[in-house]
Amino acid sequence: MQSISSPLPMPRRPHLPRTVFTALALSAFALAGCDNTADKTAAAAAAPNATEAAFDAIVARCTQSVADRTPTVRAGDNGQWVKVGHSPALVQREVTRTESPITPYVGKIVIKDNEARATATTEAEARAITLTPAHLLSNRTHTFVYSFDGEAWRWNNGSLFTKTPSQSDTTVALTLAEVSATGTGFGGCLPH
Repeated sequence: MQSISSPLPMPRRPHLPRTVFTALALSAFALAGCDNTADKTAAAAAAPNATEAAFDAIVARCTQSVADRTPTVRAGDNGQWVKVGHSPALVQREVTRTESPITPYVGKIVIKDNEARATATTEAEARAITLTPAHLLSNRTHTFVYSFDGEAWRWNNGSLFTKTPSQSDTTVALTLAEVSATGTGFGGCLPH
């Protein structure tokens, strides 16, 4: 076998002074600490029980808020008075771990209830009505979606699915303002 010699000299590897190398290594280490997304992900992964416990606290407040709703009486059309109330609600929760470093968890609360309505000729008569299944107006399902950013739960969106006998089913998007409005009974479903 013959050896091949190159007419060009081989370049030498550049020699960096030890202080320059040390400075570059320290800079890279310091910059790595600036990435708080990785810190959030690590914190969320290390404490799934704390993350779920925080969501469970939202679910508990939501359940209590919905349970505290009371029937309302208001003046209706044609001089009649209307009483509107809701059945006890079924509140369900779901927390899912994601692969996203930005949103390591998503959560969902689903609230199922019935809305009942009755009318009377006077306000006193309307207040005296005991709402029963015979007064059923609709079956409703509220769905609220949340995300966890590694530090806190945030409300993302909501929807209301309504099934009314002898009418078409409807689904409407709910805004944060609608959910947090006084009198809806859903203010406790928002993260604090």
